[in-house]
Amino acid sequence: MREMLQLQARYNQFANNNMLAVLENLSPSDLQKDMGVYYTSVLGTFTHILEGDIAILLGIINSYAPNPLDVKHLQDALASGLQDKSFESLIVLRKEADRAIIELIDRVADFAEVKILSFPGVSFEKPIAQYFLGMLNHSIHHRGQIAAILDIMNVPNDFAGMLGI
Repeated sequence: MREMLQLQARYNQFANNNMLAVLENLSPSDLQKDMGVYYTSVLGTFTHILEGDIAILLGIINSYAPNPLDVKHLQDALASGLQDKSFESLIVLRKEADRAIIELIDRVADFAEVKILSFPGVSFEKPIAQYFLGMLNHSIHHRGQIAAILDIMNVPNDFAGMLGI
């Protein structure tokens, strides 16, 4: 399981880096343009992915590792509000989070261990591996939304390709 999760996490890092290479060339107005998606814009969707990774994978799931990562700076950034940060600072946080997720997978002792993950109004009781898969697939889903927005804006993009890593 560790090997499969590492592959998925490395793919997410690869896809995020390729996505950032495209997004860095957009104007602030293009990043923030309301495109009618749930999180409004490219920037809103990008920020949502990062919030989830920091809060759930590097927050809650990190606490399940026998030797949790020190990700206080990422948690502090999340607590202070990612929406208020510059795109440049979000890029730095995204890259740090991707590296930390890969490292966290190495620190989890038992991916079959069942843990409870609770949010207001809903709780899940699943093996730790399913939380990783769920969050890594969450990123893929929202990167797909960003790719569709870029297609609508006629911005060339292609950040898929797990076989390319």
